[in-house]
Amino acid sequence: MNTLQIRYSTLRDAFTLFGVLFYIQVITFVIGLGSASSFGDIDKDLEGNVANQVCGLITLLVPLFFFIRNKVFLSKTFYRSNFFLLVFMLCVIASIGWSHDPMLSLKRFIAMLSVVFFAGFIAYNYPLEKITFMLGCAIGVAALIGLILAVFMPGVAFLSGGIRDGAFKGIFAEKNAGARLNAIAILLLLPMIRQRNRWALFCSFFSLIAILLAQSATGVALIISGAASYGYFLTMIRLHINRSQLAFLGCTLLYLLGCLYLYDNVAMFLEMVGRDPSLTDRTMIWELLTPFIDEQWLKGYGFGAFWATPEADAFINRWGYIGNAHSGYVETLLNGGVIQLTALVLLLGAALLKQYRAVTANQSAQFRASALVIIGLFIVTNYVAYVIPNYRSAEFLVFCTLALSFRRHRATYPELSPANLPLRSSGRPIPRDSAQA
Repeated sequence: MNTLQIRYSTLRDAFTLFGVLFYIQVITFVIGLGSASSFGDIDKDLEGNVANQVCGLITLLVPLFFFIRNKVFLSKTFYRSNFFLLVFMLCVIASIGWSHDPMLSLKRFIAMLSVVFFAGFIAYNYPLEKITFMLGCAIGVAALIGLILAVFMPGVAFLSGGIRDGAFKGIFAEKNAGARLNAIAILLLLPMIRQRNRWALFCSFFSLIAILLAQSATGVALIISGAASYGYFLTMIRLHINRSQLAFLGCTLLYLLGCLYLYDNVAMFLEMVGRDPSLTDRTMIWELLTPFIDEQWLKGYGFGAFWATPEADAFINRWGYIGNAHSGYVETLLNGGVIQLTALVLLLGAALLKQYRAVTANQSAQFRASALVIIGLFIVTNYVAYVIPNYRSAEFLVFCTLALSFRRHRATYPELSPANLPLRSSGRPIPRDSAQA
């Protein structure tokens, strides 16, 4: 029976590692030898990649079996804790009904459901401390693989041609997405970095090198703003301000006022660092997409279906296929109109509020403060990049995991019930912790 205990935990950890490597694109890169991405190719993008579909289906079915076996869907707490996530998922399902291409929207929904289910599997089986450490280190190792690749296959690891010539992308299909993910990895590891954890320092170092080589102002900005924000909340925790809801709320509002000031002067700051105030033509893209949004402002074109519609042909003929609107909020308007955008805003707000309450309740406050900052940064970066709900984005996996992780739910297996634990020589059962050892 002791052997069974090890086998279950090993299989769980192995499956988790497989899913994490898949969603941070390590497996996708290895299968495609660096060219698995269909970015910029509308036919391949709409059709999808068979290997990705198989891996995504595995990360859907295994957690589904696990949740059914552990009767997760029968728990009222599950529905109360994830109410706004479920509302958003229902809005996505509804958009399939009026989608321009219902089958395409259904496939996109299943792909997104795979991310959510896998994130739920992680949140159910591991505490937040282990989740942040595992995800941060996995992304750091992916950065290291990309750096090794840069030595032996520089043509694959670096971009060539255009205004981004020579920028590092590593194993990722898009260099900005990789830089943002590496920045999130560093922020995930901040609590362990403070504790001088060697693995955290090791992995965050390679993530930082990857960001600098990518020449990503967004990545650097995320690290600076995220580290400063984490330091701010950590100071309040040290001073026990978080134990007073009124004082903590006041300090948080003061922090938000500072963020609003920076937002109002974002164009000035971009010019100061020599960056394009139009966000690399993003503002122009949004302006060109506005007429299409106005045509279907209430319900949109169906989840993931806009780029397959005749309405998108004029844009594609003029600008080419860009895959998404480079803004999670604009893309959501295209997917499901104001209905879906409202559900998304409520979901983001609920995820933020969940971490905020955990900090005030002093529940793993240092780690919850890191999660609070990361979710806040996701809300901001989703304005300039398609992060949430992008089933292809590893950032979306991180968001879902943090949004779903609140209390540790221990997985239970019938074979490991107290009645079936191995016996001591005295005839008494060995405690579970001893059996796990």
